[in-house]
Amino acid sequence: MIQTKPYEFMVKYTPQREWIEKRGIMLWLAFFFVELGAGAFIVSSVFGSLWGMFIGWFLCGVLGGGFHLLYLGHPFRFWRIILSHGWKTSWISRGLIFVGLFLILGAIHLILVQWASPVPGLLIAAGVFAFCTIVYVGFVMNYVNSIPLWNTPLLPVLYVILGIWGGLGVTLIALLATRDTAVVGSVEEWSRIFLLAFIFIVFIYLFSIRYQGPTGMTSVRQIVSGKWSPLFWVMVVVFGMVLPLGVALGSWLVGFAIPVGLLYLVVIFELLSDLALRYCILRYGLYAPLIPARI
Repeated sequence: MIQTKPYEFMVKYTPQREWIEKRGIMLWLAFFFVELGAGAFIVSSVFGSLWGMFIGWFLCGVLGGGFHLLYLGHPFRFWRIILSHGWKTSWISRGLIFVGLFLILGAIHLILVQWASPVPGLLIAAGVFAFCTIVYVGFVMNYVNSIPLWNTPLLPVLYVILGIWGGLGVTLIALLATRDTAVVGSVEEWSRIFLLAFIFIVFIYLFSIRYQGPTGMTSVRQIVSGKWSPLFWVMVVVFGMVLPLGVALGSWLVGFAIPVGLLYLVVIFELLSDLALRYCILRYGLYAPLIPARI
């Protein structure tokens, strides 16, 4: 990691620390669980897994929302962000509105499914706001113009793929745990499609940032060869790409059914890969120097 002394601030490449160090770790976890939960709710609603929808709602509302509140300096004043006019210009305000509407509509739908008659329009509305919940994190970071690693239209696309891919994994676990195996094959097929999309978008994202300028080049270099590079190569590439792809290819070429235990392991590694990639993106978000190092 690039270390800077106080007098070198904005003279050298300066890493952002607010969203990844100390209390910022809470925001890293919040972003992960909010998107994972929303993605799981969407996927589970498509495949009709009530348990999957509940787990997705719980991950987003309790874990994601809980870490969000822990990150805030005054967590019980978060409602001011929603009620203010900040939603007109702030993606954080919009995101809180999206998350709140998704959680409210999703909770009503789950209650109606359990104790009354569900309303299809309600589920559609909850799904729309769940998708907006996934999208908003990418736009929150993309809005920061001074960090080239974040300021790219590919980042929201990457986060959408991560959210849906993680949601497929959570849904698969929910289906296997409840022995609702009728659509497991379909979920596996979609997981493989999103695995390929994940591999493609990660390398396109890093390649494009690499040629965006010297600051982007430095960020990418730190990700692939810096202090935390083993996190990228082991967790993201080996466990998140090579292992799931190898299992999928082996199953397809040999024609054997993937054991349930191996499916659980692959999903866990995929989720850890998602978490590790988000850490790298937050950790190596560098500000471009405003003052030349040599004057």
